[in-house]
Amino acid sequence: MSAPASRYDVAALRRDYPLVNVIAASGVALQPAGPGRHKGLCPFHDDRRPSLVVYADDQHFHCFACGAHGDVIDFVRHRFDLGFAEACAWLAGQPPHAEQPRVNPVTAPRERRWDRLTLEEQIVMNTAGALYHHLLWREPRALAYVRERGIPDWVIRECALGYADGHSLEGFLRRRSGLRLAERLGLLRRPPEPNGTSRLREFLAGRIVIPELRGGQCLWFIGRCLADEPDKPKYLALPGERPVLGFTRAAGQREVFLCEGAFDYLTAVSWKLAAFSPCGTRLPADRLGFLARAQVVYGVLDGDAAGEQGSARFGEQLGQRWQPLTLPEGCDLNDLGRQADGRAAFFRLLDQARQARREEGRHERQSAAG
Repeated sequence: MSAPASRYDVAALRRDYPLVNVIAASGVALQPAGPGRHKGLCPFHDDRRPSLVVYADDQHFHCFACGAHGDVIDFVRHRFDLGFAEACAWLAGQPPHAEQPRVNPVTAPRERRWDRLTLEEQIVMNTAGALYHHLLWREPRALAYVRERGIPDWVIRECALGYADGHSLEGFLRRRSGLRLAERLGLLRRPPEPNGTSRLREFLAGRIVIPELRGGQCLWFIGRCLADEPDKPKYLALPGERPVLGFTRAAGQREVFLCEGAFDYLTAVSWKLAAFSPCGTRLPADRLGFLARAQVVYGVLDGDAAGEQGSARFGEQLGQRWQPLTLPEGCDLNDLGRQADGRAAFFRLLDQARQARREEGRHERQSAAG
């Protein structure tokens, strides 16, 4: 059991541990952004452009995309999924005023592993997933959005897609004494606001919710907003180590399809492909073991610079098994799937890649025999 927060001098912790140093030591790269300010990618959502600003004068941070806000203790709490007292204890174990606070990999808090939930946590996640799925069918605007993205109803059911309306989850869990666990899991949050107040907020409010399902259990959620807004990220994901979306669909298969985005993955599922997605363009090499039986991994990354760079990285990791499928410039798989002949165009591209691999294999066998 952690020591109570009263054991620590909270004011001294806030004074003695510079926020810029603590954030940098947690793995967030910061760059100067003017007098007394630094800027970096926010670790609390899928940030593609620096939205996190750190203010040295009054030692607080604010994300202009997801709204995360607070002081050094708040940052440690949310970065490492700790309670207030645990965050104070973590800070107290660091050397004050160090250029870079010491982070011992053995004792430092680790990112949450969503495949290692307790029984009580799994029940809350399953409850949230079931509620989100129920709400999607009852929110015409959200249901229309998913259908407009070309996702058929059978995929909505099979993948348990949902919608977070921003208030139902709190009310449902409050009656079942599940608020504390939901807050710890990141489903509900009490982000400090500029006026010093805080209230419980649903993290994925107003978003289509895509769960990672394994054995019928909801392990993790990523949410897509219904309308693109410049001050909001398109996607928000629960914090921690991201699981592979579609892990069980791809594991053990001989031919698999790596899709960049969540809706690209759903499009591939609708075409009955053994698809998975890292929800981005990176996946550490130590998490690729589930592809051991795959003879070919088709890369279906976006037709842009980030997709090309991601394809090059996966090529280095997967070697000859990696087979990128080049989509039209500026197009992702979901974009292609919504075009009149998009599905046919994709399978023509796939047939060409399969034929090229067969030809290459035949030449290699002939060379070996000769």
